[in-house]
Amino acid sequence: MKRRVFLRAAAIGAAAAGAGAVLAAGTAHAASAVQPGPGPYGELLPPDANGLRLPAGFTSRVVARAGQAVPGTAYTWHTAPGPGGVVLDGTGWIYVSHSEHGGASALRFSSGGTVTGAHRVDTGSTAPTLGTAMPGGGWLVGERVTGGYAYEADPRGVKAPVRRPEQGRFKRGGLTYDGAGTLLMTEDEPDGGVYQMFNATLYAWTSPAGSSQVRTARVPDPSAAATPVRRQLADQVRFDRPGTPAAANTVSYYVPTRGDSRIHRVDTYFAAMRTHYDPAATGGGPLTQPREAAFPLGKSAAEELFVTEGAGGNAEVCAITGRDTIAPFLRLDGAPGLAGLDFAPNGKRMYVASPDAVYEVSGPFNG
Repeated sequence: MKRRVFLRAAAIGAAAAGAGAVLAAGTAHAASAVQPGPGPYGELLPPDANGLRLPAGFTSRVVARAGQAVPGTAYTWHTAPGPGGVVLDGTGWIYVSHSEHGGASALRFSSGGTVTGAHRVDTGSTAPTLGTAMPGGGWLVGERVTGGYAYEADPRGVKAPVRRPEQGRFKRGGLTYDGAGTLLMTEDEPDGGVYQMFNATLYAWTSPAGSSQVRTARVPDPSAAATPVRRQLADQVRFDRPGTPAAANTVSYYVPTRGDSRIHRVDTYFAAMRTHYDPAATGGGPLTQPREAAFPLGKSAAEELFVTEGAGGNAEVCAITGRDTIAPFLRLDGAPGLAGLDFAPNGKRMYVASPDAVYEVSGPFNG
């Protein structure tokens, strides 16, 4: 394989090579494709018994509360629940949650949604602050520290974790896999990069000045022994604190950036990037600190993209529709922010965490 590959090389069989490109991600405000508008589920109702404001037809329950035993178990849930996600587990699923203070725990669910157990997850890391489900049923852990590693952990608590140095050393902002099993990682820095793993090789998104075409280039030294990974390629794209990305199969990637309040969209077929949402270009709108993005049906091109509001903004989950409108879907008044956004395998149960608890929201999600 040549030094540079197309962004979607993993999806099309690693066919191509050429010069790299991505629109500069932290410059003047471009037009926003997404505009504030009516939500797909209607207006938010007054707070329910758990303090959540939801549209009609949706209900919530607390499945774990920080510092307390998980109901029906003897396991005490960790403090400051943060990033998390869902892993398939036979006919049920596991929700893994990371503590903002370090460490991780797991909730086990039956096929009917009953919590059947809870346990600690051995991450192998001293700073395991985020992660994502792996295609084979594992859990990939990322360290949000300078020079941080990635680790492959067992969400079932059986196998020992394994460090993955080939995935690079940098401060991770988010992790996800696309529909072809390609790993996408972001870097939580004011000039952070976006990286992909292909054939056990680390690539970065790159862009000659002024271009909107997307390519990737191999990172010369993933270990960052002498130079940080984001400083090794002169034409690497710079994002302002990118968070957890979402992938609609292998068709589109969405990258939220907290530093400039934007969501960036990459259409992989055309290898082109644009500003998907920018509240400064809409005259104001929700979602001023976008942190995590997720689709209800995992990697499918679902009807709505859901995005959490991180610390410093409103404690909301917003929905972006296929008609390019954005509106709050969930709000937790008084909370500093939300994280840990993901969905049960059928797309009808949402999980999200505040610093005090992990919530499950059920209802008539589209898709």
